[in-house]
Amino acid sequence: MMSELPEADRRRQIIEAALKVFSTKGFHKATNKDIAEAAGGISPGLIYHYFKDKQDLFFSILHERMQIIQLIDHPEQLLELPARAGLERIGHAYLRAMSTPGNSAVLRILMSEAMRFPQVAEMIYRGGISRVFSTVVQYIEQLIERGELRPCNPQIATRSLIGMFLAHILIRELFRQPSAMATSDDEVVTTAVSIFLDGLAAQP
Repeated sequence: MMSELPEADRRRQIIEAALKVFSTKGFHKATNKDIAEAAGGISPGLIYHYFKDKQDLFFSILHERMQIIQLIDHPEQLLELPARAGLERIGHAYLRAMSTPGNSAVLRILMSEAMRFPQVAEMIYRGGISRVFSTVVQYIEQLIERGELRPCNPQIATRSLIGMFLAHILIRELFRQPSAMATSDDEVVTTAVSIFLDGLAAQP
């Protein structure tokens, strides 16, 4: 019976159902009733036992699916790394986030909803992207202070770094470009980080 599911399994069931509904109807149009039906016909009110609201449910999906967001839960593990190791960790976190089965659906939700609904874009930004961006900016600032990178605008540098990984993700996951699909994450990360470091290498 449904009521006999352990709480952790029930919570995951709701998350998976919400991901399915959000990817087909979009965050804005999805209702708790839709999610409850996709979760096997549970009561819509049961969702509130596990999540405060639809926004909380969406953030839970992002946190569980997006390893790059999880990276900021322990920023000290990133901030103490030397440049190449830290930048490669960031790159791998971005790429793994999208290579995990089912996560391309999250990307489609983020892209389509953010473009159509400014309030959803703001919610997504505040819910995780801004924190990730701030952590990477802080890390690059530390690399500059330690002399591992030459002085530069850390916010522009962060956008440039992240942009290289996002471009690969979009071409691979949305456009299914054969060359991008055949390229390993290791090669993407190594190449992108080398381009970044060669452009911002500290002068001897």
